[in-house]
Amino acid sequence: MKRIIICILLVLMWSVSYAGAELKVGDKAANFILKDSLGKEYTLNSPEFQGRVVYINYADIGSKDMNKHVDDTLKKDQGIDREKSYVGFGIANMKASIVPDFIIARVIKSKQQETGATILLDDNFIILNSWGLKNNVSNVVVLDKKRICRYIYKGKLPSEEVEKLINTVKEYQVK
Repeated sequence: MKRIIICILLVLMWSVSYAGAELKVGDKAANFILKDSLGKEYTLNSPEFQGRVVYINYADIGSKDMNKHVDDTLKKDQGIDREKSYVGFGIANMKASIVPDFIIARVIKSKQQETGATILLDDNFIILNSWGLKNNVSNVVVLDKKRICRYIYKGKLPSEEVEKLINTVKEYQVK
């Protein structure tokens, strides 16, 4: 009987901790420490992100282009203040791929050097687990200047969601 009660308690504690880890709109995002392919360390408090609305595209190598239309739309939008109020970056979910990490890191490093993009490497599901994101798809997250989640979508964004995301960025870049 004791074993059954202990098992039930363990299952309940596990399910509560898992449910509590999912990032939702209105929640403060858990901080992280991740490196880019050049070895530079980043957190949500890094100077590059301070005082800015942050757009994050978290994807594995197989779904990296799933929300490319969102990235392209964000780059073209004239109402987004990239100089002072907005920054976007990618996080590569390295663990979800069967391709060896060193090959992925080399490809990402060349893209970073070519485009100047910030792409962080998550080789141990750090963000996936702490924010409750979905594996094997592209996840997009918008955090305000205080790192409160203002938008989150798991999977390919339909056009009406792209507009909603852009409006969210514009709304919070002036707050």
